[in-house]
Amino acid sequence: MPMRPWLVCLFGLLISLPMTLTAQDTPTAEAVSAKKAADPLDWPYWRGPEMNGISRETNLPDSWSPEGQNLLWKRAELGTRSTPIVMNGNLYTLVRHNPSTAKEAEKVICVDAATGVTKWDNIFNVFLTDVPDTRVGWSSVVGDPATGNVFALGVCGYFQCLDGQTGKTIWSHSMSEEYGMLSTYGGRTNFPIVYENLVILSGVIIGWGEMARPAHRIIAFDKRNGQAVWFQSTRPFPEDTTYSAPAIAVIDGQAQFVIGCGDGSVYSFQPRTGKNIWSYDASVRGINAAPTISGNMVICGHSEENLDETAMGALFAINASKTGNLTKSGQIWRVKEQFIGKTAPLVVGDRVYSIDDGGIFFVNDMQTGTLVGKTKVGTAGRGSPVFGDGKIYACGGTGVWSIFTPDKAKGLKKIHSLRLEEGDVNASPIISHGRIYITCETMMYCIGKADAKPAADPIPVMAAETPVAKDDKPATALVVPVESLLKPTNKQVFTVYLYNANGRFLKTANAKDVKFTLQGPGSIDEDGKYVGPGGSVNAPVLVNAEIGELKSQARIRVIPDVTAETPLSFTFDDGVVPVTGVGIRYRHIAIDHDFYKGLKAKDPLAAKVYIHLTTQFTNVPAPKATFDDSTPAQVFTAFKRYLGLIEAITNQDEAKSKLDPALNLLKEEGVIASWEWTGDDKIPIQLVLTKGARKVTGNGVMCKITTIPKGTRSQGWLGHSGSKNYVVQADVMANQVEAGADADKNAKIPDIGLTDQRYRFEMLGAHQKLKLYSWIPHDRKVHEVDFHWQPEIWYTMKFTVTNEDRDGDRVSVCRGKVWKRDEAEPSQWSIEWVDTPANETGSPGLTGNAKDAEIFIDNVKVFPQ
Repeated sequence: MPMRPWLVCLFGLLISLPMTLTAQDTPTAEAVSAKKAADPLDWPYWRGPEMNGISRETNLPDSWSPEGQNLLWKRAELGTRSTPIVMNGNLYTLVRHNPSTAKEAEKVICVDAATGVTKWDNIFNVFLTDVPDTRVGWSSVVGDPATGNVFALGVCGYFQCLDGQTGKTIWSHSMSEEYGMLSTYGGRTNFPIVYENLVILSGVIIGWGEMARPAHRIIAFDKRNGQAVWFQSTRPFPEDTTYSAPAIAVIDGQAQFVIGCGDGSVYSFQPRTGKNIWSYDASVRGINAAPTISGNMVICGHSEENLDETAMGALFAINASKTGNLTKSGQIWRVKEQFIGKTAPLVVGDRVYSIDDGGIFFVNDMQTGTLVGKTKVGTAGRGSPVFGDGKIYACGGTGVWSIFTPDKAKGLKKIHSLRLEEGDVNASPIISHGRIYITCETMMYCIGKADAKPAADPIPVMAAETPVAKDDKPATALVVPVESLLKPTNKQVFTVYLYNANGRFLKTANAKDVKFTLQGPGSIDEDGKYVGPGGSVNAPVLVNAEIGELKSQARIRVIPDVTAETPLSFTFDDGVVPVTGVGIRYRHIAIDHDFYKGLKAKDPLAAKVYIHLTTQFTNVPAPKATFDDSTPAQVFTAFKRYLGLIEAITNQDEAKSKLDPALNLLKEEGVIASWEWTGDDKIPIQLVLTKGARKVTGNGVMCKITTIPKGTRSQGWLGHSGSKNYVVQADVMANQVEAGADADKNAKIPDIGLTDQRYRFEMLGAHQKLKLYSWIPHDRKVHEVDFHWQPEIWYTMKFTVTNEDRDGDRVSVCRGKVWKRDEAEPSQWSIEWVDTPANETGSPGLTGNAKDAEIFIDNVKVFPQ
């Protein structure tokens, strides 16, 4: 069986830590003086203590009834889509708070696991997300047996470490504002996991610097203080956000963190270092099913298109003892058209049990993948099956509950079933201390034998990591914290940790042996202590650490607090999009607006080409750019579509005729140095351009582009998530795009907005309104007024939020105004709205929907009220 990380921690510590090093010195070795040993009957992760859906408990019920038989308790308030956990006598889960009201929020709730009585709750707002209220509680909390703390990731990316006994927040991160974690309408939110002194989570992140391009990224935090330890990317431009929950086990002597990602691949990383071990490319779409590890085998599934043919769905097994890309070399078997898209496979003996999206319960031979049998658990499959006391417990998405026993001939034998009448089921059942917890969206049931004493069989002998004594040579260095957001007056101590090739911790490097260097403002001494530059500096900083032949790099965003002495101000006249902005750089470019206006008057096509080429040379910083359709990206077709020439250009001669005049004008103006049509028989149309030397010399503005389909409705952040009591102001203009003869004349006008303290203030183009809101699709947390405005006119937007106490409630008072830039600022606010519960803090930022037309932004200012 795979090694349980909760027990790996102490074992690994005893054989790996040098005698001169205490556990508290490293972010990856578990403290010897843990508060208490893990209770083997606890269920601290949604897939259980072994992360595979298996319980060793005995004397579990083989039937029950919602009306009373073997029902210990039930509570409607605990109804949710989240799978709960049990630790130290408590049950923890994520639920909706005040559902379907103007005060709705998300919360972690803790109840007595035996009685269901509430002990505490931790309530937090849902903000700046497209997730509808019915999908709150998508993720699951994870418990840390060593400390008793609980970690929770909310649907809007709010990540917390909570004291398991009191519910008080120990530390937190707003993953969207600080890192650029994407939160979408689908609600798909990943699951955090604890390993030694790390808590690891993932999601599609559109960050800053080299991480400005979207990718599914994994980030490990020190569970004690929230410092980022490692940050790893998968392939850029994933098709989907996903919620594949990770699993960790020791495979062939090496600890592996295994997860399905948004780019359609399953990955393995060293959990202590983030170093990639292997990958397996499964689908063109994201992987939502959680992998299951059994021995050296990883079993997972998907319900999307396969890479090698159009057949949909697959259940597959990977030999995880290998390294590199295992798509061909590591595949043990694959069974296509088993649509295992949402649930984790369950391995019992030599069989794999998995529920597909349509509620079919498949049984496959673990060694060959051969189908043994199948049955139904309803018409939908969302929750994963669990095994305990010789029985398999499963619930279909529509509430069909079933208990099975493994059957040698047919795969499964049903011994009990019933239909729950309390709503859809997205959560998985869990087992702890003789009790089984079953969660519907509107009810949680706790079932068990009332007079039974909890009992369990011994945990199987677990795999061990290769001892450090066999390899004590450093192979990986990590400089920690790997990612920081600091003020110019802050200081930060950086430490370097060393690991062997197997990802085992060796020691903390002596600072005297490390060469620290900086790229950016501030200073760092020989002990790794960074001192900010002071003043109003707003800049990125790279911290480089070298020890022998090993190198590591950390990143800092230095951003001042918003004060009268250090306001934020961006004019874009330097032709640069703010480097320290999160979620901004890849989706925006800086252009010379005076030059653009002149081009548009001379040759509108040349003006469009200018924006497109500026985007290309900004986001792909190479001296040359090639446009053709030789790859699945269909780059030239996308170019034609943007220019409105999709039907006018069908061959290279037509392309030259249409585009050469515009390209010649851009060459004369220095936008490009040259261009060449190089199509041939294999690639009929190919355009190669060389970048020119032209810079922004007139009025520089930031342009939100329309050429990134999945980024046109994005948001970005410019400051600290703890900011408050400030004003955001910007000049904005919508580009003119014809709506078509039969369409509403406003249909193509974009939406443009500012963000202040986790609220948005928007000018709606198509709807011709002003809008204030925080939770995007929530119909009770929004205020609108009519407001007529036009493209091709500069407007100034101003937005501020204040917090007040009114009638016993803490409220946020949101005020926005808009006026034509060349006119005087009006004395009255254009729109006002009061929201409760208040968002007390939040980063200033920008938002907008540039699906059909570009947005121009200038003179962004953030200053105190």
